[in-house]
Amino acid sequence: MTAAAAAIVVMVLVGAGVAVTALQRSALTASIDQTLRLRADDIVALVESDVIPNELSQGPIEGFVQLVDPEGFVLAATSNLSGAGPILAVTPPTGVDSIVTVGGLPVDDDAFRVLSRRLPAGTLYVGTTYDVVEEAASSLVTALGIIIPIAVVILAGLVWWSVGTTLRPVDDITSEVAMIGSSDLHRRVPQSGSGDEIARLAGTMNSMLERIEGAVTRQQQFVADASHELRSPLTRIRTELDVALAGPVDEPRETLRSLLEEVEQLQSLTGNLLFAARLDAGGDMLANAPVDIDHLVTRETEGLRLGGRVALDLSGVTGVQVRGDRGGLARIVRNLVENAGRHASGNVTVRLWREGDWAHLSVADDGPGVPADRAERIFERFGRVDDARSADAGGTGLGLAIARDIAERHGGQLILENPGQRGAIFRVTLPASEEEPT
Repeated sequence: MTAAAAAIVVMVLVGAGVAVTALQRSALTASIDQTLRLRADDIVALVESDVIPNELSQGPIEGFVQLVDPEGFVLAATSNLSGAGPILAVTPPTGVDSIVTVGGLPVDDDAFRVLSRRLPAGTLYVGTTYDVVEEAASSLVTALGIIIPIAVVILAGLVWWSVGTTLRPVDDITSEVAMIGSSDLHRRVPQSGSGDEIARLAGTMNSMLERIEGAVTRQQQFVADASHELRSPLTRIRTELDVALAGPVDEPRETLRSLLEEVEQLQSLTGNLLFAARLDAGGDMLANAPVDIDHLVTRETEGLRLGGRVALDLSGVTGVQVRGDRGGLARIVRNLVENAGRHASGNVTVRLWREGDWAHLSVADDGPGVPADRAERIFERFGRVDDARSADAGGTGLGLAIARDIAERHGGQLILENPGQRGAIFRVTLPASEEEPT
């Protein structure tokens, strides 16, 4: 960046120097030309008065005047051209002054600025040295040749310091990020607090690191919880098998029935784990088709009705339709109904209705309820009100967490309406479809 800035400055200053030199040369040349015209006017006045002597006064230093008749004879001249022939062979048109720069004249070896004017008596040549212009231009070029390098060096130093100071936080950020590994996700890049682009970059990177740390923490916790949850049913299955193999079993069907219950719980847990992993991997609900929620309620509560352990009340279910993923919405209903069936004392009530642009699904049981201090814990993965009770009842600790996640992905929410009261009431709110349910 410093080299690029220095190169740009050199080009700008050199260009400006050339322009200034050209302007100075033009201005001095114009001043000399004006002096020549005034001198010529004075000589013309003498010629018209017929008082012009054979030898003219020299006028400006290193200047000259020469009047040549049409035949090429010198009628008058300044002393520095005494005895010289016509200074130029230029005969301009009448009324037009010709001004040229020439060198190698008898007066001097230097360059001269010479004006030629046609008169009735012949041609008038008025000249003056051009060295003043050349010397001034040379002095300016010399001065610029000293000033420009000094200015470039100073500016390059300032750019080097300024860019280095500006980019030092970037180097600090790079160094810090390079040292952050999977075990150091708690570290953060330094923030200057200046509010500039680099500070915003540091803030963005810290936010990203926070999200990565949170994701890794959740993943580690998920793996740990999943391992723990899978170990419990496997341990019970092995215990059953050890007992069965330890001696004669008069009733093998009882052992098989117990093993089947454990396998069913293991199967449910594995299914929920796979679904939760798919959600974590970014598996969005891709389908966006009309879904009749009342049909899902009827189908997903069939198992609870056939079980016969609790009384099921569906009188509050009306026809409501939403748009979304049918499988995901069915899982919401299934998880809520299974949760209510596990904790109910004898009754489960399901209501479904539409209110404005929203569909509401309420699943209530008459069980012990959820303490107020655990109202949000139950929506966390493997979060339970009573771990021992829920595990014994077949709960995986994932159902409510998955149901809330699916509801939020559909633009809705899942809440516990009555924390701290007997009989839990869970309500799902989803955007209702504009289409009429079939």
